Amino acid sequence: MLVKLAIALCTLPLSVASVYANATQLTIYDDGLSCPGGCDAHVVFHPAMNGTDEAHAVPPNPKSAKCALGEPCELCFDGDPTQCIVVTYRGSGPPTGRFDFTPAFYKQKCAEADLPKALSSACKDLRSSARKWVRRTSCIANSNDPACKSRMKIARDLSEQDQPRFAHCKESGESVFNSPVPEFAQRAENCAYEKFGTGRNSRGETWRRLLPAVCRPGTFVGRDGLDCCSGDPLTDSGFGPRECAGYYIPAPANPRAP
Repeated sequence: MLVKLAIALCTLPLSVASVYANATQLTIYDDGLSCPGGCDAHVVFHPAMNGTDEAHAVPPNPKSAKCALGEPCELCFDGDPTQCIVVTYRGSGPPTGRFDFTPAFYKQKCAEADLPKALSSACKDLRSSARKWVRRTSCIANSNDPACKSRMKIARDLSEQDQPRFAHCKESGESVFNSPVPEFAQRAENCAYEKFGTGRNSRGETWRRLLPAVCRPGTFVGRDGLDCCSGDPLTDSGFGPRECAGYYIPAPANPRAP
């Protein structure tokens, strides 16, 4: 798992309701081919949290035992031993105080009952934010819809045009790839991100954008280059109100009955 310069911006707290006593946040991320384990159901978090009351190896190991890469890890939200789950640990990621989960994790867990309070609240927030999205047409899931063809062609073209650049960078290495190209075309973070960040928000925060070829087949980079959108309203809406919104269009109005 690469440590992203912009992880703090790439994944959004699901809501204030998802923040509990010690301000541990539950966030969501999908950075495509950079996402370890094929972006399976897993968690990444800051190394300082590993081997604490909040994140540790599964019992009967002591809570001071650290989670091992690729192994089950027990998360106890805000250190409460009655509010725990077990999930695969895939390495380091966001700043301390955050558990960053994948879309696959939320799709799996949000279908279950008897979840810890923090996770139950996060799932509730996802379902709430997804409500207006499910009333729209998901162009990723319905790419042959006539109203979607143009925007999906643009998305596919961007990905296909970036494929040879991504492959060349991976094969030759970033320093060799970057030396003859202008700054705007240079790549970083194992070739997955632009080297010189062009992402910028109204607060003056900047980040490196995820590049189109890095999203796995069937997924496409979002508006601000923060995550890969899949066409699933439940998780796409978790990336914020704008990141994947361009892949959802108003559904045609139902014709009136005669």
